[in-house]
Amino acid sequence: MPSTAFEQDQPHHAVTAIVVNFRTLDLTIECLRSIAAAAAEVPSLRAVIVDNGSRDGSAERIRQQIAVAGWDSWASLEALPENLGFARGVNHAYRVSTPAHHLLLINSDARLEPGTLRYCWDRMEAEPSIGALSCLLLNADGTMQNVARRFPSLLRMCLQSLGLQARFPRLLEWANLEDPGWDRRATARDVDWLGGGFVFLRGELIARIGLFDPDFFFFGEDVELCHRVMRAGYRVHYDPGATVIHIGGASSDKQADPQWRGRQLWAARYLVQRKCYGRLAEITVRFVDLLAARSRFAFLRLRHGRAHAKTRRARDHLEMIAGLR
Repeated sequence: MPSTAFEQDQPHHAVTAIVVNFRTLDLTIECLRSIAAAAAEVPSLRAVIVDNGSRDGSAERIRQQIAVAGWDSWASLEALPENLGFARGVNHAYRVSTPAHHLLLINSDARLEPGTLRYCWDRMEAEPSIGALSCLLLNADGTMQNVARRFPSLLRMCLQSLGLQARFPRLLEWANLEDPGWDRRATARDVDWLGGGFVFLRGELIARIGLFDPDFFFFGEDVELCHRVMRAGYRVHYDPGATVIHIGGASSDKQADPQWRGRQLWAARYLVQRKCYGRLAEITVRFVDLLAARSRFAFLRLRHGRAHAKTRRARDHLEMIAGLR
C-alpha cells in the first residue's frame, strides 16, 4: 500500500465519529451519550454532528446539550441550512474534521455498547488490510439486523427482478443479495458490502479514494463506497465480536413520504449499477425491471380489472420506474 501525504501529516485523532441528524433529536443525543461513554476506549476521539436542515430546533438543542454535558472538548455541531441528503451530510462533516486514523460512521439512531469502539479500533490496527469494518447490529428487542450482504451485480439484479432467484432459491442461492447460510452472531468474515448504520473506515484509505459519492441522496451510498474500498485493494469485513444497538429507519422510514422514499430506493438501485458496473448495466437492469413491471401490470389488469387496488398499485409502480431520471 503506497505511502501518502496523509501518513506524513500525523493525524491528530485516533477516531473521528460522524453523526447526521435529521429530526431525530432524542436519538441523536442518546447516540452521543454512548460515544461519550466510549471515548476513553481509544487514544483520542473527535465527533462531528451534522444537522441536515432539520428546521425543528434540533441544531440548537444538540449544541446546548454538547455544552451542558461538557462534550465540547471532543464534539462539535455543523448546522446545514437545508437537507443535502445523507451522503452529502457525511461528506460535509468529513471536510471540516481533523484527519484521523479511522472514521466511524454511525447513524443517529444507533448506540454503542461498552467495548465496541475499542474492539473495532484494535481490529483495524491489527489488520491493515481491512478498509471497512462493521459488527453485530441488534434491534432494540435484541433481534439481529443483516448488515453484511452481497453486491447487487447485474446478473443478480436481473434474476431478482424476474423472480427467478425467489422461485429457485437453492439453485440460485449465490444470487440472493441477503447472503444467507452463515451465522452472523458467531462468524467473522470478509463480505461484499456493509450497511451504513455503523461502519469503521481506515482514514488513509478514505483520504485517497474519498468518502461518499455525492450523487447519492439517500440509499445506495454504502454499496458504492464498499465497492470502491474493494477496488482499492482493501477488505470489507464483518466481525460480531462487538455490538451496536440500532433502531433503524428513524429518519428515512418514519418521517419520509412513502412515495418519495420509494422513488429514492429505485433511483439508488440504478445509480449503484451505473457507478459500480457502468452505464450498460444500469440500462439493462432498468429494462428488465420495466419488463417485469409491465408484465405484472398486464397480468393484474386481466385478472382483476383496471380499477382494482392491486392493478392501480402495479400501474403506479410501473409509471414510477419509467419516470425516473
